[in-house]
Amino acid sequence: MNDSSGSNAMWGGRFAAGPDAIMEAINASIGFDRRLAAQDIEASRAHAAMLGATGIVSVSDAETIREGLLTVLSEIEAGAFPFSAALEDIHMNVESRLKALIGEPAGRLHTARSRNDQVATDFRLWVRGQCDAAIAGLTALMRALVVQAEAGAGLVMPGFTHLQVAQPVTWGHHMLAYVEMLDRDRGRFADARARMNESPLGAAALAGTSFPIDRDATAAALG
Repeated sequence: MNDSSGSNAMWGGRFAAGPDAIMEAINASIGFDRRLAAQDIEASRAHAAMLGATGIVSVSDAETIREGLLTVLSEIEAGAFPFSAALEDIHMNVESRLKALIGEPAGRLHTARSRNDQVATDFRLWVRGQCDAAIAGLTALMRALVVQAEAGAGLVMPGFTHLQVAQPVTWGHHMLAYVEMLDRDRGRFADARARMNESPLGAAALAGTSFPIDRDATAAALG
């Protein structure tokens, strides 16, 4: 076995030397996927709860993991989390910190789970949250336009077709036209949210796991 002291701590055990600094920079995604931290921890807490409920790990270990993950989340939210590019991504950063906080039970968190279904779940949770934020923003804008429409309900202005003055309309009518347009956009976000709100947890690397997991429980926990 080659000496792996100079290799990447996660993936380089069979190499005599570590990767070039340029390749390390290319492989590291922590610069942008740190935005998935809350979703990664939310999914991991749901997974840990399921592992405890099904007896795959002890209830004690499951609760220790869940509490440790809350501590990690608090550190991230407080800006005190030691992000490391050497750990490449948000998943390994969170797991490494969890191990430092709670020790050996942290190694059981990834039981019956692959990085594949983990990251797929994280992305879906993040996109779902962004859809919710877009819907909320559109709703607020629509309400503001309705207020303007009511205020200008009797104000006459020209309506245009083909860039030419066509018919007289009111300012309220003009504003409500935008409300209807935005409502269609809001519906598109709602439809996208409904279509992607499926839990990949349990798929593992590709075709599931031999552990007796409860996919419905994790899906319910994640909404």
